[in-house]
Amino acid sequence: MNSIHSVPRAGVRQYAGRALGVLLLGLLASCQGASQDAISVGPPQAAQASRSASSKPKPQELFGSGPVRVGLITALLASAGESQRERDVRDGAVLAVDELGGGQLSLQIENTDGSAEQVREAAKRLADQGAKLVAVSAEMRTTGMREGMHARDVPILVLSGTPTGSGNGSFSFVSDHIDSAIEGASYAAAAGRKRFVVLLPAGIAAAERQRLDRGLAGHGIKPVLTADAASVSGDASTRAKLKDIDAVVMIGAGEAEVGSLSALRANGHLAADAMVVGSSQWTTASYGRPELARSHLCLFGPESGSRMTASFRQRYERAADLDAAYGFDIVALAAGLVRTQGESGINRQALMSPNGFLGAAAAFRFEKDGSVRRTCAVYQIVDGKLSLADPAPRSF
Repeated sequence: MNSIHSVPRAGVRQYAGRALGVLLLGLLASCQGASQDAISVGPPQAAQASRSASSKPKPQELFGSGPVRVGLITALLASAGESQRERDVRDGAVLAVDELGGGQLSLQIENTDGSAEQVREAAKRLADQGAKLVAVSAEMRTTGMREGMHARDVPILVLSGTPTGSGNGSFSFVSDHIDSAIEGASYAAAAGRKRFVVLLPAGIAAAERQRLDRGLAGHGIKPVLTADAASVSGDASTRAKLKDIDAVVMIGAGEAEVGSLSALRANGHLAADAMVVGSSQWTTASYGRPELARSHLCLFGPESGSRMTASFRQRYERAADLDAAYGFDIVALAAGLVRTQGESGINRQALMSPNGFLGAAAAFRFEKDGSVRRTCAVYQIVDGKLSLADPAPRSF
């Protein structure tokens, strides 16, 4: 019961510097890989569940009856009305406790208006109920959560739209376009590319730039040039560096970025086999631009046709997106730790395992600063559409 099982890696690429093997929680591995034809999970009352999901949520909801409690705080009762993101996170978590709870977990959902006061009160209720893990899905300040939880040492997963390492027992649980660009660049490096140019979008935040630089350095990538896309040509000394560039990292795909990419090509700065790496910030409309054909994108999300995506569609009659996978993985993480390490297995030390975890949104692990790193599938733009080039690795 307390052992951790290894997960096979057949057919999965290695990122640069990645160890050949890693131990992952066996239960989380079961979230992925099953074909839709092999699935017979989820309640038969899919239509009823769908109607229930579309109704206005109650302030407090409880699912499962296991002794280990997981808490989820949402902003589904916001004055502006619930967002699809909040609903997807909530529904993914409910699905996971039904499928993976195994009589050991219960999920207490606190639906709030997103205000600091209601979040603090929700945290207090979760503390009073002895929650072992708490996730905050809403775009709200979480500074009062520790106060509300009576300073209990309970890990907190933060699903804010700006992933940053927070430390102090709090962990970021989302991956954004900066993470996407970093993982895409590491894929290019693993494919043998060495001379990188990084085109920065206008107005990139200092914190994002720092994360980008730190992430690239962590993969041993030292760009020949990192510059604002609108000024990539630079002065004579800058242009002198632009020789045999074999990888271009473009976080955005706006006019400035596309124009700079075209200039690099026209001026003969790119090697014949240069790889263009984008990010999750690229819009669907940008895929049709001829300048971006054959570009590579490293995108996070649930594996199409997996057990989780099939079960989600069966229950809620809509496709599971990345937010639904986040919700599912909150509970899957708790279920895996309890299954392998017992009821006391959910703690900061366990979450910091360098081996990482495998969930619906591929493999993930937490870094020392509380930030999250996630593997992603690599797609190539072919005829204006995404074509899967390499599935997301199932380990680190």
